[in-house]
Amino acid sequence: MTVEPRWLLDETPWPEQATLVYGEMVELTTPDPPVPGLGRLGPEIVGSRGVVVECGVERDEHNGDVVPFYSVETEDGRPWCLRPEFLISRGRLHPDMPPRCRSDLPEGTRVRIRIESDSPSGTTEAVGKVTDIWWTTSLEPPKGYIVEVGEYVHCVTPEQVEVL
Repeated sequence: MTVEPRWLLDETPWPEQATLVYGEMVELTTPDPPVPGLGRLGPEIVGSRGVVVECGVERDEHNGDVVPFYSVETEDGRPWCLRPEFLISRGRLHPDMPPRCRSDLPEGTRVRIRIESDSPSGTTEAVGKVTDIWWTTSLEPPKGYIVEVGEYVHCVTPEQVEVL
């Protein structure tokens, strides 16, 4: 059965430790004064602007505190995963931010994928597991699924996926 994609609304609660929200516009910076053990961003990166697309939490290895980290997509499309010390809020949300989505296929769903090839053999098929949804930019809906086949990962459209 070929998959008809349904990107479900992701209602996973945002971490309570978060100080920034989904879709918040930010500027990348280096903490001043520096925070020991966190490092610095280079001068070519400081001042870049982006949007918060995800938030998680991790345990600080220096003091054991649970702190948020943010996935940010900059204006030039580069992905960053940064702690709040490296982000300055621009005080507004991105006006074109789509709602948070999640896959209709749970992580681990077994699927058959079809990959078109320029080789004489044509189409290749493989069986793997869905690991996530595939985005090219956070400002557009998902493109498809990320599927792990052995040690390889493939980004495939819903038309290339068959649920087993």
